[in-house]
Amino acid sequence: MDDVNRAPDESRDELEQYAIVANRRQQWDTLLWQMPTMVLTGEAFLFTISLGAQIATTGRIIAATLSLLVALASLHSLASHRLSELADSAWLHEYELAHGAPELHGLSWRGRRLGVVAAQRRSPSVTDRLISFSGAMRSIVVWFWTMVFIAAAAVVTLVLAVGWPHLLVR
Repeated sequence: MDDVNRAPDESRDELEQYAIVANRRQQWDTLLWQMPTMVLTGEAFLFTISLGAQIATTGRIIAATLSLLVALASLHSLASHRLSELADSAWLHEYELAHGAPELHGLSWRGRRLGVVAAQRRSPSVTDRLISFSGAMRSIVVWFWTMVFIAAAAVVTLVLAVGWPHLLVR
């Protein structure tokens, strides 16, 4: 059925569905960016224990193991939230294309953002130009690799705590 013959209730239902998916996409995006902050707080606590001067070897091993598990679980959650957000963005983008609406979602939005980054690089403002360099690498990439490095640091701490505990004592 084309848009002209579409019943008003059907259009309203479609708009409601669009709003529901847009809201869910926003929730995934919020979860995606709240998680690293919470994880860093927990990781700092666990590394404080595992690297503390007065901590017994068993305590170091437990804290380093927990740190590794938290980092791996965080990587999984980060990827899962991102994939869910991308799936909803793709659905919203397809809806926008099918209904002649402005493209506000999906990977096509990345091109628009990169255009803004390019314009910022040509700005007379030094601050704008410096900020534009942060746009060259997506935040999801930065946080993903940050969590990988935290997991690697947890592995190193665990190996030291098990094999060479004297290296962790002053």
